[in-house]
Amino acid sequence: MALASDVNNTQFVGAVDGDKALIVHFYVRPVQNNYASSVANRPVFEDVIYVKINVPGLKEMEVDTPARSDHQARFPVQYQHFVNRTQGDAREIGTPVAEWPVLTRSQAEEFRALKFFTVESIANASDLNINALGMIGGMSPYALRERARAFLQAAKDEALPQHQAEELAKRDAQIALLQEQMAQLAASVKPAPTAPIQATVVQAVTPPVVTVAPARKRGRPSKADIAARQGASPG
Repeated sequence: MALASDVNNTQFVGAVDGDKALIVHFYVRPVQNNYASSVANRPVFEDVIYVKINVPGLKEMEVDTPARSDHQARFPVQYQHFVNRTQGDAREIGTPVAEWPVLTRSQAEEFRALKFFTVESIANASDLNINALGMIGGMSPYALRERARAFLQAAKDEALPQHQAEELAKRDAQIALLQEQMAQLAASVKPAPTAPIQATVVQAVTPPVVTVAPARKRGRPSKADIAARQGASPG
């Protein structure tokens, strides 16, 4: 059901689009990338498009959040104004010139006006491009470029052993966790019960003793044999 104040409700006379009463401002905010900063051992920022929405007369009703596609669709006029205003600005990843201790805030703003947004853009600038800086940095542009290169190299050299130590610590933690898991697994596996071994008693069986009469030698019969034969013969 459409509300009385809904601009799409044709039955309401004098309907007003509520979004037109809002103060909407798209802008770019440098947001620090914590992981990239840790690896490079220096502050590394990324330019992120934000949108700030205010309700006139209500200071506490302010929205300040990264701009999404639905914000761009909801406020197309304000977003197009932002695009036109920032057209040609590079969205670079690196150390913003405002975070480089060599430059003051005012110098950093002058560098940004000349499209040098990061220390990396100064370090990588050609001879032709670096001449556009003149003496804004308080020194020769070539000397300033060398200082930018030295700054990045020093940060890289310091970051390498620190990054390696962090990686080794992560590896040791993973190994310790794996060993703990293996120990828990081994403790949870119980050995199968084994039947007790019973001793078998083997009784010795004594074989029976068989007495064999010695065989008589062949020869002359005895008197008893002769008398037995004579008694057995018929009269």
